[in-house]
Amino acid sequence: MSGKLLLLSACAAALLAGCASTGPRPEGQQKPAGPGAAVVFQKQDFKLSKNPSPDMEAELVNALFSSYQAAVKNLVGEKPMEVGFTYSMAPRGAIYPFSAIEVSCIMQEKYARRKGPRLCGDFFRALDLQLKSALEKTGN
Repeated sequence: MSGKLLLLSACAAALLAGCASTGPRPEGQQKPAGPGAAVVFQKQDFKLSKNPSPDMEAELVNALFSSYQAAVKNLVGEKPMEVGFTYSMAPRGAIYPFSAIEVSCIMQEKYARRKGPRLCGDFFRALDLQLKSALEKTGN
């Protein structure tokens, strides 16, 4: 019985040691994730309609995608994979989730320093214009 207990203890110790070495690290002490690792280069908040608006929500999808296309075309033509660029959107409204959104500009880490400022800048400028137009169009 003591041999099984010793083996079980050794397995548990190995498992805990493995978890400890791969667990989360404090910000600024992250190990590089690899050459194709993606990072959130920049985030921006946008205020939308305070009242639920299915029309505005539908326009939101178009605004995000057309802003993405415009930013990519400005930087790399028709080759978005050259910088591994994408975006994410999260609702941030307290009562109506889409009264505010947070949009993240995400790209491969190896391109972030060199191309991030221009790419994300173009993306957020285009998105701001698209959202203002969508708000006017939907009467919000």
